[in-house]
Amino acid sequence: MRKVNLLRCDVARDASMQDLFSELSDTRVALSQAYARFNAVCAPELVDACVYEINAELSRYDYLLRQIKERNGEAVYKTCSEGVAKWG
Repeated sequence: MRKVNLLRCDVARDASMQDLFSELSDTRVALSQAYARFNAVCAPELVDACVYEINAELSRYDYLLRQIKERNGEAVYKTCSEGVAKWG
């Protein structure tokens, strides 16, 4: 897998990039908290709620990461012939 330097652009001068990185950081914290709640609950209904929350946070994280990469001019993902998205 190819590593991408997300800090290639000058984030300090771009307020919208600062906002995206801030949201990405907040989402990372929320995702960590959601995983902690998942590990702590016992009731099946709460397990389901935690799974939905984790999936929502993962979707938000992926969206924000794509936005950052697109603003840096990176190709975000390629679709294989099978229809599976791969990071490129």
